[in-house]
Amino acid sequence: MEMELCYSTTFYGPEKPGGITLREGLQILRESGIRKIELSRKRAISPETVDIIHDLGMEVWSIHGTFGCLSDDPQLFRQSLDHEIARMRASAPFAPCPYVLHYLDRFNDPAKGQRFRQAIGELAAANADIGLILTIETVPHKPQNERYPFSSEVASFVRSWNSPKIQMTVDINHSNLNEDLFQVIRNCRGLIANIHVSDNHGFCEEHLLPGEGIIPLKATMLELRRNGYTGPCNLELHLPDVITVDFIRRLNDQVRRILA
Repeated sequence: MEMELCYSTTFYGPEKPGGITLREGLQILRESGIRKIELSRKRAISPETVDIIHDLGMEVWSIHGTFGCLSDDPQLFRQSLDHEIARMRASAPFAPCPYVLHYLDRFNDPAKGQRFRQAIGELAAANADIGLILTIETVPHKPQNERYPFSSEVASFVRSWNSPKIQMTVDINHSNLNEDLFQVIRNCRGLIANIHVSDNHGFCEEHLLPGEGIIPLKATMLELRRNGYTGPCNLELHLPDVITVDFIRRLNDQVRRILA
């Protein structure tokens, strides 16, 4: 099965002194034969970001948002929304790419659920003249959260907007933990605009390389295709501290062998 590979820039972490710069990380991908990327939430988006991506001939497939505040303090809630809208506007050169947002209605507090719906409404309104595709991501099972929102709930939330600009990201690492992964994909049929691909052992979120855990990647990709996903294999991985072109080439070959 031929499927283009894409990498989230989370693979080399946040920019920090002595770490890999955006240009260096993208150069490694480019030299390994990768052209599509997802900009992770660990990095700000600036005019310089846009210039570097264009200079290297890369294509932004998707962008991860950062919104995570459902505070009952109106000022904090407003600041978080305004920050996210600014990030969306900075992402406009890459529209109409998917823009990933976490599903935050994870608490036994109806007020938080209402604020989350309000937030998505405001982000969607701001997006009217930006043109991104807001995608709500399936949720990992984390005992520290008050409750686990099943994929059927997330899909129902997305369908309630009845908008081609509000769709879903299926994270197979998240969705393999507390549900049947193939049922998750079927629950999200027709809404899947983006995916996050990594492996785990079925107990917690791990972001392992494909083949290091128990997720059947080839069968998962086939099920995603059957249920309407048409994009690349978007790898959201945690990799070793030292990343080289040869390492990424070997990883590319490993994933392609699994998918072949």
